[in-house]
Amino acid sequence: MFAWEQRRLGEVAEINPSSEIPDNFEYVDLESVVGTEMIAYRRENKKTAPSRAQRLAKKGDIFYQTVRPYQKNNYHFNLTQKNFVFSTGYAQLRPNINGDFLFVYIQLNNFVNEVLNRSTGTSYPAISPSNLIRMKVAIPTNNEQKKIGTFFKQLDSLIALHQRKPKCTFKLPNLT
Repeated sequence: MFAWEQRRLGEVAEINPSSEIPDNFEYVDLESVVGTEMIAYRRENKKTAPSRAQRLAKKGDIFYQTVRPYQKNNYHFNLTQKNFVFSTGYAQLRPNINGDFLFVYIQLNNFVNEVLNRSTGTSYPAISPSNLIRMKVAIPTNNEQKKIGTFFKQLDSLIALHQRKPKCTFKLPNLT
């Protein structure tokens, strides 16, 4: 049996670290992430960008959608580019534990349901960063974090690959 411990999210990840956004950047808004995939972004300039463009991504960061968290439109940023800026509609989590494990954990229904219990609003439920950092997470105290995180990352990649695979269509010959 492996040892697990309860920790607050704010203890295992820095939430919304401060940073200076670049003059030109790729902006990721709430519609840019579907499921766990970034499907779009747009080029922006610091002077004309939306005021919500505030979260400068660093490789390994996790972006957790704080509005309508039941949609699970969260993104684990593993790009090497340094010019992606996310909307403040996401909480930026900079893990100090295994990021793959933490990303899998925040996608779990139990975690999302607990987030919804702490959210405000009915049509557009949202959780504040101050409530998010107090969320409890159960983490293994040994190297199992990496094994679990790697396993689920590979599984997610395999599922995504399968979903992108073109569907075969067959046309039946006319037998009349």
